[in-house]
Amino acid sequence: MPTLGAVKFQQPPTIDGMVDTEKEWTGIPSVSGLVDAQSGQSVPDGAQFWLGYDERYVYFAAKVADSDPKNIRATEYRTNVGLSGDDYIQLELDPTGSLGEFNTFQVNPRGATNVELAGGRAAKREWAGEILAKGRITETGWEVEARIPWQIMKLPGAGKRNLRFNFTRFNARAMREMSHAFTESGNLAKTPYWNDVVLPRPVFDRSIKLLPYTYLGYDRGGVFNAGLDLKTALTDQVQLVGSINPDFRNIENQILSLDFSRFERLAGETRPFFQEGANYSGSQIFIPQRIPNFDVGINSYGRLDAKTNFGVIEAVDFEAKNNGQPGTRNNLVATVTQQTDANTNVRASFASLKRPGLANDAYLIRASRDLGPLNLFIRNMGTKDTILGRGQTSDGVLSYASKDFSYYVGAGMSQKAFNPRLGFIQENDFKGVNAGTSFNRTFSSGPWNDWGYSLDYTDNKHMDGSFYRREIQGSLFTTIRNGMYVVTAFDEHNFEGSHDRLYTLLTGFPRGNPYRNFSVSTDWGRQAGFDYRSMRVSGAYRIANKLQLTGSFQTLRYQGYTDQAIVGWNYELDADRAISGRLVKRNDKLNAYLSLRKSGNQGAEYFLIFGDPNAQTFRASLILKVVVPFQIGR
Repeated sequence: MPTLGAVKFQQPPTIDGMVDTEKEWTGIPSVSGLVDAQSGQSVPDGAQFWLGYDERYVYFAAKVADSDPKNIRATEYRTNVGLSGDDYIQLELDPTGSLGEFNTFQVNPRGATNVELAGGRAAKREWAGEILAKGRITETGWEVEARIPWQIMKLPGAGKRNLRFNFTRFNARAMREMSHAFTESGNLAKTPYWNDVVLPRPVFDRSIKLLPYTYLGYDRGGVFNAGLDLKTALTDQVQLVGSINPDFRNIENQILSLDFSRFERLAGETRPFFQEGANYSGSQIFIPQRIPNFDVGINSYGRLDAKTNFGVIEAVDFEAKNNGQPGTRNNLVATVTQQTDANTNVRASFASLKRPGLANDAYLIRASRDLGPLNLFIRNMGTKDTILGRGQTSDGVLSYASKDFSYYVGAGMSQKAFNPRLGFIQENDFKGVNAGTSFNRTFSSGPWNDWGYSLDYTDNKHMDGSFYRREIQGSLFTTIRNGMYVVTAFDEHNFEGSHDRLYTLLTGFPRGNPYRNFSVSTDWGRQAGFDYRSMRVSGAYRIANKLQLTGSFQTLRYQGYTDQAIVGWNYELDADRAISGRLVKRNDKLNAYLSLRKSGNQGAEYFLIFGDPNAQTFRASLILKVVVPFQIGR
């Protein structure tokens, strides 16, 4: 197993994006080499990484070779933003050494950053802290330097410890991820050690960080409201987030496509209160989208010991509408996860919904065990509901992953009464089996970048033995070297005697570039006894690295005609201020909004919003929302 010795900086390096190995980084241990992160195969362009520290910071640097430096992608320049469209270097660091508490720090060639802290935490910099990073493109590739405060991570305690680390490089034009150490396909235990690092004592910040907001304006009459978000540490390992009368009107919800589905679909969660500690509290029996609004909420998460973490959320709506009648609605979820060793993970979760006339409790117990390239996953869930009674579901999956291939086989059952009302369970009243395989191969040279396929089979009966559904679906994809990609897919489905079929053809260019792209897709077949045809065109274009335009248009011919058009825009005035908006047309309904915002950095934030981002049709409203952070104590 690869290791890296710890060396403490006596004189910290200047973070300027110029990796001076003769003076600033001399004597600091480094590692070299990259392999394909999915297959473990060698890659043509290498890299060298340095890792050091002192009492306050972790420092890392990278020199990356690139055979085509003129096409290195570096669009973003801001702090803590998504970098999926750019080249970047990523440091993965687990201070506990347990393989269950990785923090990831990404830096692109312009020094833009993205931070994902263990457990999931919101991006507000007063709460999460920030890193300092710089980068530059050179004649042979690019290089970066970064400085990370120890205290933005959850540290297990002061003293000499062995940490786990890995470096990853993402090549945006090839859509290829390369790692220093290959940890996929059951190789997580081979994650390198950073040995004998003397960790500082965790700072127990007893201050209470407050984010009060107020908004006023016009929305079918004069409006005024106020609320408060807060965060504090209960111990050096446990955080508490609270929210009183939260307001989410400045958060743009995702919009689902028009595609047919027999099962429920959900848009992603974007509210910061639920993003805090999301990896600790989430499970099959709890998704935050089930809590549309609340008046008071608490969210506590953290570590009980080096191998065990937890998350607890309680949110109360005092005037919720329950079948048209007002009453108190209480939502509670508690989850505990233990990484018992490098290959074993166990989780237990409880979720409860209480409102007048209804009480629903749910539990979940699951375990995952890696046996080399094999993984065994087993799970049992149950619910008790005042309307439906008691119900259970159990399932298990055995999977195998090699460099290019993966396989799985599973079996499960779910009783008809099983219904976790705070969770996301698409179907019940079935028992059956499923299996599948996938293949993905990448090429370092030649006309093809990659190609692959997937094939999945499901055969389920109702719990009483009657036929439920049988489905086989597959896909085939390829990407050529210039970034153009083609995907074909099919789905043959017998659902309770209804023979469905759906075929898909999609092509686009270039793959993996969220700033400038174009794609067109078509679906045709028969669904639930009716002919089905859909076509979608989407694209994005960035002008002068300031104005980002996105758009999509979809038509659906299924028991009639439906269309949906979405146009979005965002103009960056600077790193923290932007003018943005969105127009949504669905058949004869039209909505649009425009906003001016200052957010994402330290200090006061404001949002000036004309219209409602999430209304079905346009609303003549003008709202000013202001958030002023401050803290009590130190």
